[in-house]
This record gives sequence, structure tokens and C-alpha cells, in this order.
Amino acid sequence: MKLKDLENWMGVGQMSKRLGRSRQGVINLLDEGRIRSVKTQIGWLADPDDVERFAREQEED
Repeated sequence: MKLKDLENWMGVGQMSKRLGRSRQGVINLLDEGRIRSVKTQIGWLADPDDVERFAREQEED
């Protein structure tokens, strides 16, 4: 994966708003590997397509 690939990935704040969860709740999901993500020097970044997948699955439950 190249740095350019991460340009459009979502930060924790964006994921928190999209998923309706606290920042810590999002970090817990990322730590558990439930959303495709990488931990960088500036924090977590997640694949927006996988965030959407997770959101859809949560809506179905």
C-alpha cells in the first residue's frame, strides 16, 4: 500500500460521526480489526468503503 492510497481514508472523528459512536468506541473497533485500517504516526485511518460496509451491517442488526 502506498501513501497515496490513504489520501481518502477516514480519520477517527469522521468515523465517529458516520457510525454514531464515540471516538473511543471507534478506536476499539479498529483495535479489534473489525474495520480495515492502519495506525499511523498521526492516528488511525480507515478504508471508507469498509466503514460503509460496517455501517450497513450495523443497520441490519
